[in-house]
Amino acid sequence: MNAGWLLRSRTLGWALGVSSLISAAILVFAPGGLPEMRRREAELGAYEAELRQKAERNRELAEEVQRLAAQDPELFEALARRQGFARPGETVYTFREKR
Repeated sequence: MNAGWLLRSRTLGWALGVSSLISAAILVFAPGGLPEMRRREAELGAYEAELRQKAERNRELAEEVQRLAAQDPELFEALARRQGFARPGETVYTFREKR
């Protein structure tokens, strides 16, 4: 059998074509194929967005810690008011939500 004859043969072309189709079908329909890859890429994108949000929150908390370390009186007052404290002589009004 001659190598040149094999390269000119239609059988080789058909064999390559069929094997390409089978490989593509396996890639698409296999359990770990393209749909699974797309799903995992979407999941990764969601995790990256969540990570960005958490990094932003960490940055905000780090700034608050720095302000607390510097003993910022405005921040101390804001934190005390969040916990329900008031200055002497002030009246605190609380409102219930309508149901």
